[in-house]
Amino acid sequence: MEKKIKLFIVDDHKMFLEGIQSILIDTQFIDVIATAKDGKEALKLLNNFLPDIIITDIDMPNLDGIELTKLVKKQSDNIKIIAVSSHSEGEVISKAIKAGINGYILKNTGKTELLKAIKQVYKGENYYTEEVKKNLNDSLFNPTKAKNQIVKISSREKEVLKLISEEMNTQEIAEELFISPNTVEVHRKNLMRKIGTKNMVGLVKYAIQQGIIK
Repeated sequence: MEKKIKLFIVDDHKMFLEGIQSILIDTQFIDVIATAKDGKEALKLLNNFLPDIIITDIDMPNLDGIELTKLVKKQSDNIKIIAVSSHSEGEVISKAIKAGINGYILKNTGKTELLKAIKQVYKGENYYTEEVKKNLNDSLFNPTKAKNQIVKISSREKEVLKLISEEMNTQEIAEELFISPNTVEVHRKNLMRKIGTKNMVGLVKYAIQQGIIK
């Protein structure tokens, strides 16, 4: 990887900030360009830096990681965001996904998985650890029912679902798959009906549960 990934780390615990920096200091393809103690400070500094990826905690004073994600995504969807959090509850993860998070890993994650998440998100994909995926599944489905739940979706619907999970809008999906925007919307509605969800978060949860996105 020739170009270095520009990383911005946001966390209100100084020890965690320094810990991640020490983990990444010898990583040749990553450059930590800035740090901030909370979302409010991160937004102020964002105008002075152009990170590729922001790594943020969820639970912070002044402005938490979910609100920070919403505001950053309004400014630029090119900036990818990975939550590194101690929160593993499905409800919190769902809110983060709805806000536009690109990856979610837990603070007990090791260096290998952290680097894997950074690489994958940098390439434009989403990344969730196995525990995060499991907790999302449990929050979306009744555990007993989930084992027996069979939803038949076509290969085209699966392609549309994958691109939806990668945050592509209707026009972008249409161009990617060489179909009309109207056809994309038909597939989207069919997916929601089959999966039994009323929003995008439900679609993303299902895509994670089925291994359509990783």
